[in-house]
Amino acid sequence: MAVNNKHPEYLQNTKSWQTMRDVLAGEVAKEAYVPKLSDQTAEEYQAYVGRPEFYNATGRTGNALTGLLFAKPPRAELPTAFNKIIQNVSLDDDTLEALAKNIADECLAVGRCGVLVDLPSVEKAGFTQAEVEEQNIRAYAVLYKAEDIINWKITKVNGSNKTSLVVLAETYDEPTNDEFEHKIKTRYRVLDLSEGYYRQRVFMETHGKFEVVSEIYPSVNGKRLDYLPFTFLNVTDLKTRIEKPPLLDLAKVNISHFKSEVDLEHGTHYTALPTPYVTGYQGDGGEDSKLKLGSTVVWTVSNPQAKVGFLEFSGAGLSTLETRIAVKEKRMAILGARLLMDEKKTAEATETLQMRKSGENAVLTSVANTVSAGVVSFLKDIAVFENITADKLIYEVNTDYNLAMVDPQILEKLITGIQSGIIPNKVLYDVLLKGELMPDEISNYEEYLALIDEQEPSIVPNEII
Repeated sequence: MAVNNKHPEYLQNTKSWQTMRDVLAGEVAKEAYVPKLSDQTAEEYQAYVGRPEFYNATGRTGNALTGLLFAKPPRAELPTAFNKIIQNVSLDDDTLEALAKNIADECLAVGRCGVLVDLPSVEKAGFTQAEVEEQNIRAYAVLYKAEDIINWKITKVNGSNKTSLVVLAETYDEPTNDEFEHKIKTRYRVLDLSEGYYRQRVFMETHGKFEVVSEIYPSVNGKRLDYLPFTFLNVTDLKTRIEKPPLLDLAKVNISHFKSEVDLEHGTHYTALPTPYVTGYQGDGGEDSKLKLGSTVVWTVSNPQAKVGFLEFSGAGLSTLETRIAVKEKRMAILGARLLMDEKKTAEATETLQMRKSGENAVLTSVANTVSAGVVSFLKDIAVFENITADKLIYEVNTDYNLAMVDPQILEKLITGIQSGIIPNKVLYDVLLKGELMPDEISNYEEYLALIDEQEPSIVPNEII
């Protein structure tokens, strides 16, 4: 069996992940989402899907949710030995908080990611402590997206489940004779338990076959590890099972919204301008018989039965599309709000909400707790490699949203404003935090407008013309 074999769950979820990536990037103007019309040429199709702009409610909602998670700095209590490590935890200039934000983005976008704690290829032996710190010869964390975690296995050990295999796909730029050429290839990093101990191998394809180019048994103080230093992160826990992306339902409505926009723009394009017509006019076939348009031109037709007029669109077809677009925008706002509130609570009265603990089953709270637990998990792995005593590690992402103080209808309107770009994300945070409608520092309308201007545009221009 080839090292690039994929787990059955992986194969079942790739379509959903691709949908989420496309919607978040605003790349939905393609046949996978908007089918061609009958007998439509490639040029006609490009014009068809290129007329509207993509209203990226999904991306805006995702940004707002991540903003809520990190609107307040995470609560962290770590040993002083971590002080330098967390300033560049990935050895790629990512602080611990930046890595945590990336993890949250992935959990919200596709519902899954993973973090490997790895070691540099250089051994510490022979280096002074100062040289080790200066050259970052230490354990570091690497984030892998869901699409890169292609296979895994769980083994029962002493009555409990243990991850015994993880296969990670990595892209790299293979050196060439041309200094300006890029040759991107894929290799596979395999983490497994060999005779009960952690082994890491790297497979690369050579002449159509995968061969092992590297094999190591990482150890700490001469002792091999009996577990894989890899942390799975999902929406609700750190298990290997794949969960549904939190924003998937919103993304599907977002695609449907775009399809309606395409049809509306298509219909408007062909019906917006009145078209002149004439019947019963033959002309003599000469140059003067051609009918011209303009404010200085008058048509004279000798046939009394002839008719002249303008064709104009009438009927409810386009207004129906406009109504459906408005309905879908409201639906997207509701779906966005439900990510913040327990589903049962959205149907309760505001007074009832205030009597109960807020957000106990909210998706956003689940993601916050997962990110917190995941960060603690891989920090413990770093501590093991670096001989750091870490009996108690605390890293807690913000879960203080005070949802009980916000009427569900107000929350829905806030999400609508954020999805359309009218309301800044900071307003949402302060509303949820204080139960008010406006941040304290916004004392007048001009300051409010200034905050709106700072927001990114809510419409993603379609590059297909």
